[in-house]
Amino acid sequence: MTKNPAYLVIISVILTAAVVWGLMGFFGPSNDTAARIAELEGDVQALNSENERLNELITERDEEIQDLQDELAELRGREIRFQPKPGWETYFPTHDTNTITGQTVAAVEALLGIPPVRIRSTAATTPFNREIWVFMPYLEDPTGLYLFFKGDQLWRSRLDEFTGIYGSGLLENEEFWLN
Repeated sequence: MTKNPAYLVIISVILTAAVVWGLMGFFGPSNDTAARIAELEGDVQALNSENERLNELITERDEEIQDLQDELAELRGREIRFQPKPGWETYFPTHDTNTITGQTVAAVEALLGIPPVRIRSTAATTPFNREIWVFMPYLEDPTGLYLFFKGDQLWRSRLDEFTGIYGSGLLENEEFWLN
């Protein structure tokens, strides 16, 4: 009977593996290995704890970022505008009349935006507060949209030439300022 060398190699590999496996089971892992495993497991637990803490911090920062983005969007909506918001003409059918008389400062601001010119006189009581707003509704025209507020409400408006505050007579209108 002839012996095949491939069978001999396979049998010797199997016997070697069995001997090595048996020796590993008999001697077991060394104390140094067990200590190193315990140390690494502690490191894994510490890293997991740190990972949880960092994930919580990321969540907090994401919430802060969202709050700041919301504030920024609100502030962008409150930008000073030379021209009133589109559609403003519907509230001012003629040069001296409007359809929003009696509206609050906040309501008019929501409709038209924040004007580039705002003269304000604040009193101890709201009914004596006075404000004048001036928008420049047309790009190529010196016309100003004047809004006069008494207390917290729109009192009167007009479309008229605006070349600046100096010489405009805005501060000399006794009917507005004193009554």
